[in-house]
Amino acid sequence: MNLQKIIRKLSDCCLAWPEEALQTKEINEFAILRPCSVFKTDSAYLGKLSDIPRDFPTDTPLFCIQDCDASVDSYTCLTLLPNELDLLDLSEKISTILAHENRLIEHMHTLISALNSNKGLQHMTNEATRIFGNPVIIVDAGYKLLAMCQAPIPSRPDIEQQRHLGYVLDRNIQSMKKSNLYERTRMALFPYYSRDPETKNGWITAFVYVHGIEFAQVSVMELDREFTDIDFELVKFLCELVSVELQKSDFYKSNQGMVHSFLLTELLTGDLYDANVIAMRLAHMEWPLSSNLRVLTLIDQNNGFFEGKVQLVAQHLSQFLPNNRWIVFQGRIVFLISLTDSTHEIITKEERILEFLQVNSLTASMSDSFSQLNFLRKYYKQCLAAIDLGLQLDFNKSIYVYEDYLCEHIGKIISEHHDLADFCHPVIQKLIAYDHTHKTSLLPTLEAYLQYVDTPALAAKALFIHRNTLFYRINRIRELFQLDLSNGDIRLKLQLTFHFLNLKYEVHK
Repeated sequence: MNLQKIIRKLSDCCLAWPEEALQTKEINEFAILRPCSVFKTDSAYLGKLSDIPRDFPTDTPLFCIQDCDASVDSYTCLTLLPNELDLLDLSEKISTILAHENRLIEHMHTLISALNSNKGLQHMTNEATRIFGNPVIIVDAGYKLLAMCQAPIPSRPDIEQQRHLGYVLDRNIQSMKKSNLYERTRMALFPYYSRDPETKNGWITAFVYVHGIEFAQVSVMELDREFTDIDFELVKFLCELVSVELQKSDFYKSNQGMVHSFLLTELLTGDLYDANVIAMRLAHMEWPLSSNLRVLTLIDQNNGFFEGKVQLVAQHLSQFLPNNRWIVFQGRIVFLISLTDSTHEIITKEERILEFLQVNSLTASMSDSFSQLNFLRKYYKQCLAAIDLGLQLDFNKSIYVYEDYLCEHIGKIISEHHDLADFCHPVIQKLIAYDHTHKTSLLPTLEAYLQYVDTPALAAKALFIHRNTLFYRINRIRELFQLDLSNGDIRLKLQLTFHFLNLKYEVHK
């Protein structure tokens, strides 16, 4: 056990830190300093300054109470202790720490043997439950039960119900979210202790990471035995072993070599576009698709995807995306999703998807709904446009939906061949100038009014003004600029102009 760790555990004794080079020295035992001691290189010593023998090695860790004025300059590894410290009591505390460390190492060896036995995650969980003397539960990021203690827990019928269902109950998920358990665990950067406010059970919670992806959660319940310090270290070690075990599983290679991947590749590259051929291949694969298809693309802005990470991310999201297939294309993970209707809220408002993307620094984009698979390439390009514009205009979002950026996309295409200002309504520039000169807010008022033209109360709410103030400003705009806001074509051109302004292109003549 290194000296640094021992001293950290003795924080209540107010021990001073030795030299930095000595802090990582491995110590097998602490001994009381005696005149006849035989000094060992892997030991540290406790005593009084007056008891140091002349032949004591000057580079051996030594903790002494200064009970005399003897010179200490020659001892490079000497740490002086408070005079009131009881050496016998300190020695007993250190012996307890070293005993705990030996027990921790023994338990670690047992868990490693369970990993190397290749008997799977459940076997490792059984061994961990025996070591902790408490129930161990492992779930993935989708709250699916991966493994748990085999012995029933009569006091928690909800956990027994989870065992039967194979998933964490929704009320338990909501309870954990309400208590901010996951946020607190992430901030702790170490196994986190919490107490369930309803059942009063204590829990140690920690995350399992694979290639930097938050993949699973290990929880140990404080039921039959109170936790000690080594339980937290063991949970941390167990998470590392679970990570290794999960990477050995078949799911890790789940989407490689599938015929679906070849089909998606040909569709995305444009090599396959014949609708009849596509229909025949779908029938051969027995892959039924609805008439409401969408493309979802995923990018990792920080580090880029690599093989292992791709498999993990795709495996996780596949749990939440209806009837999907995926492929890696142009450095992105591309999903084809078959939905029951044309709405996208089932994905864009799914908390588990949003949390997974946010926690793992991933960004997604989604195309419009379509029904014919031979148009897949076109809708994939919509995703590229959505993520490009979305990152420019709304950097902090997790999912960018193409329909939200359609008008900006039109403006971007126009600007590549024409002066975008030629397609903007001239009143907008006048409004910008008027607001600047008179310190008014007519421009944002008009934008909100057009956004909620049939529900002015919502426009007023968005602007934090009274409804009468909204109507006053709109009438003022009509009078100043002779603007007919009852004309749908004029409203369309005004709204397009607002979208074009988001691109920050120069729209002056």
